[in-house]
Amino acid sequence: MYLLNFFFMARLLPPVSKANLHGFTLVELMVCLSISAVLLGFALPSVWRWHERARSDSVRQQLFNDLQLARVRALQWGQRLQMSRLSGCANTSTSATDWSCGWQVSQTSSSSGTQQVISTTFLDASVQVNFAKNSDFFISAQGDLGTIGDRWTVLSRDTGLNLSRTLCINSAGRMRWVESATCS
Repeated sequence: MYLLNFFFMARLLPPVSKANLHGFTLVELMVCLSISAVLLGFALPSVWRWHERARSDSVRQQLFNDLQLARVRALQWGQRLQMSRLSGCANTSTSATDWSCGWQVSQTSSSSGTQQVISTTFLDASVQVNFAKNSDFFISAQGDLGTIGDRWTVLSRDTGLNLSRTLCINSAGRMRWVESATCS
């Protein structure tokens, strides 16, 4: 019975005028915008760091994949391959250890001395890639990668971030990633 009484009471109340239904007030709008600005201020550094880490990881993965591909090609063909750095792009140094423009894997024919390019990887120099030596990298016909102590360091160009990863090659030719600038 009480439920029915509620419906009858609703009919007796005066209708709400449309003058009171205009939307949000300026104060409500300003509070929502200020809360959104504070949340965005907290989220931006994390998104920026995530973006830099993703760029660094994509270059790191590309380098690893190209080395593995060169190793397989050298074993398949039974010939020594050469990996050399590319130069001439923006934001890189003239140092012979700076591989930030990219690299090229090629095969040198022993009889004619001509080079056949197998693959070329161009980078936009958004991250810095350094090789420990100032010479080219060689993969033997048996698939051995370089020499002991060969390493690449991939790091962010932003000095505020400490994003450096190093690809280390041990004496057995095994590659591993280390979350620092050295292979220790």
